[in-house]
Formats: sequence, structure tokens, C-alpha cells
Amino acid sequence: MSKPKIVVTKSQAKDLSERNESPLGAEELAFRRQRPQLMKRYAGQYVAFYRGRLIDRDKDDEALAARLIQKLGDAAFYIGRLEETPSISEVPSPELAN
Repeated sequence: MSKPKIVVTKSQAKDLSERNESPLGAEELAFRRQRPQLMKRYAGQYVAFYRGRLIDRDKDDEALAARLIQKLGDAAFYIGRLEETPSISEVPSPELAN
């Protein structure tokens, strides 16, 4: 049985290519891929991805970010909230906070 073909526009292909080249984009892509399964278990919580894997979760995004910064330093990680209608939150970088 052959795999189904996925058709994307040029702008979508460029976006996907840029995400795969960026460490943060790769983490976001891992979040999006795993989101349906994670929704069943952690709905309403924030989850953190590093190197394509779920590494932590919390109901408080700031507490989660603080733990990850302490643990990973300046490594790129992604935090996403598991909710029915996705929203975007910005957490300042430690470099910007100083």
C-alpha cells in the first residue's frame, strides 16, 4: 500500500523548511505532531519540548519556563498550551529581561 501524498503550496513548503532548519521550529513541529495524543492526557496544561520530546509539563507556564531555563540554560525549547483552540503566548528571553 502506498503512502498518501501531501500537497502544499510554495509558501507552506518554505515555512516547513524554515521550521525544520530552526531549533525552535523543530520543537514546535514536534509539539504540533504530538498534540492530539497529548490533549487526551494533559488538556489545559502547558507542555515543554526539547530535542523533539516532551520533557516537562505544568499548569503554570512561567513556573515551567523558569524550571527549563534553570535546567537547560540558553538551549532552544518550546512551550505550548494544550487547548481546544490554540493561542499564542510570548515569554521573554532571559537575555531580554536583563
